[in-house]
Amino acid sequence: MGVTKMASERLIAIWLLVGGSAAAMQFPVEIVEQFDEARVVAFIQPQDLTSAPVWDPLAGPPPLTVAEAVAAVKARRLQDKKGESLSIEELELRKISDRDSHWHYLIKTREGERVRYYVVLMNGKVIPSVREPEAVK
Repeated sequence: MGVTKMASERLIAIWLLVGGSAAAMQFPVEIVEQFDEARVVAFIQPQDLTSAPVWDPLAGPPPLTVAEAVAAVKARRLQDKKGESLSIEELELRKISDRDSHWHYLIKTREGERVRYYVVLMNGKVIPSVREPEAVK
């Protein structure tokens, strides 16, 4: 009886450890944007979103300028060792749906033949995004 009691206590302790950490885990916020014919998907960690400043368009300019957003993408590319040569194809300022006063830049770049998409939060955090593949019919 003593062995089964110790085993059950261990199982309870493991269950509490696993259950407690699973409850504390936060899932990323998914952003899906239509950008021309492309659907762009990005996943943002909740702490990145809450640490980014909010913005009210009626109160003044955004906390991050267009030039700062582009510079952040260039810096991220250098950090990822992808070089600094890129061409900005399009750039839009968009509100994050279901998030009060949180905005981001959606930037489409061309790097040679390759098109890449980036989400830039108002604190300059760059999140690489992917183009959602078209459905096969």
